[in-house]
Amino acid sequence: MDDSGQSGRRADVAAATRGLALEGVRGLAAGSTWALDVAVTGLVALAHEEQARAVVEQTLVDRARQVVAEQWRAGWQPLDLHHVVQRERLHRQAAPETVAQVAQLLGDVMALDLAAYPRSTVERRWHDQLELAEAAVWWPEGQTLLGARGRSWGSETLAVEALLRLEHVLRALPEIQQLGALPGEAVAPRAAAAQAHVDDKVLARVRQLLAKAESTPYEAEAETFTAGAQALMSRHSIDLAMLAAAARPGAAERPDGRRLWIETPYVREKVLLLGAVAEANRSRTVWSKEDGFVTLLGFGPDLDAVETLYTSLLVQATRAMHAEGRRLDRFGGSRTRSFRQSFLAAFATRIGERLTAVTEAETSQAAADLAAGGGRDLVPVLQERTAAVEGYVEELFPRLRRVRMSAGRDREGWVRGRRAADQAALAWGRAVSR
Repeated sequence: MDDSGQSGRRADVAAATRGLALEGVRGLAAGSTWALDVAVTGLVALAHEEQARAVVEQTLVDRARQVVAEQWRAGWQPLDLHHVVQRERLHRQAAPETVAQVAQLLGDVMALDLAAYPRSTVERRWHDQLELAEAAVWWPEGQTLLGARGRSWGSETLAVEALLRLEHVLRALPEIQQLGALPGEAVAPRAAAAQAHVDDKVLARVRQLLAKAESTPYEAEAETFTAGAQALMSRHSIDLAMLAAAARPGAAERPDGRRLWIETPYVREKVLLLGAVAEANRSRTVWSKEDGFVTLLGFGPDLDAVETLYTSLLVQATRAMHAEGRRLDRFGGSRTRSFRQSFLAAFATRIGERLTAVTEAETSQAAADLAAGGGRDLVPVLQERTAAVEGYVEELFPRLRRVRMSAGRDREGWVRGRRAADQAALAWGRAVSR
C-alpha cells in the first residue's frame, strides 16, 4: 500500500474509532451499559485489524486529552477531577475496581496533557496536585498510555472501557469557578522564587511545630505549639503585606483561591472548623454543599496558613473526639453521632475565638512596632487586602447566599468540644495566653 493509501486507511480507522467511542459515551449517558459493551467490543476488534492498533489507541487518548483540556477551561484542576471521578454514583453500574481503574487512567491523561506545556507556563499548584494524585507519565516512550495500561492490567478491553467511562464522567461535569491561570498561561513574577523560598521556610517551621502538637500527650505543650504557629503565620502574613504594599504601590497583588474537598463524616462541622481558621487568617470560605468542596479565598501566604493549621487542628479534634468514646441516651440508644457533631462544632467555634485573639494580638504588636520605627501605617494596608478578598469573593460568587451553621444540640458534646479546643495546640514559638 502506498503512502496515500496508508494515510487514507489511518483516517478511516480514526473516524471509525471516534464513531464507536461516541456511541459508547452516549450510551452511558442514556443509562445503557449494553451500548458501552458494544462500543468496547467494536473498538477492540478494530484495533486487531491490520495497522490499526496504534491509530485506535492514539485516537482514544487524543479524545481523552481533549475532554480533560475542556475541563481545565471549565474551572476544574487535577485534584478536583481526581476526587470527582472516584464518586461511584457517577458511574453506571461499575464495580469498585472499575472506578479505581478510571481514576488511574485520569491521572495518566492529566499527566500527559500537562507535560505538553513548558513548565514555566503552568502554575506550581497543578504539578503539586498531580503529585498528590500520584499521577505521572510512567509508560515508556514510543508506547501509548492506553496500550501500556492494557498491558499492566492484562486486558486491553478493561483499558478501553475505563477510558470511555472516564470521558462519560468528565463530559457530565458542570462549570465551576476558575482559580488561577490555565495551563500554558501562567506568568510568574520575578520575585516569586525568592518569596516562595521564604514562605517554604516559614511553612516548614510551622509544620514541625504542629507535628509536635499532634504527637505530644501533654495538653500544655500542644497548646503552646499551636498558638505559636498561628502567631508566626499571622506575623509572616503582615510582613509580606507590608513588603507588597511598599514594593508595588498602586499595583497590589491579587487574592487567590483553592478548593478543599471535605471527606465524610461530619462534613458540616469540618466546614465550620475550616471557616473559623480562615476568618482568623483574613480569608473567606464558600461551601459548595452538593459538590462536596469548599473554595478558600485569600492571599497566598494566608491560604497556606489556613490549610496547614486546619489540617493539624482536624487531627487534634478527631483524636480528642474519639478519646471521649461513645455515648448513650437515657433509654439506652446511641447518641454518639449527635455528641460528636456538637463536640466538633464547639471545637470549631472556640478555636475560631482563640485564633482570632492571637491574630489581633500580633496585628496590634506589629502596628505598634511599625509606628515606633516611623514605618507605614499597618491598618490601611490590611483594610485594602480585606477589601480585595471580599471583592474577589463577589467576583467569583456573585449570587452567594450566607447561612448560619448549626452549632449542635448535645450539651455535653458542646462542653467537651470547647474544652478540647482550649487544650488544642495553636503554636510555634512561645505560649499564647487565652
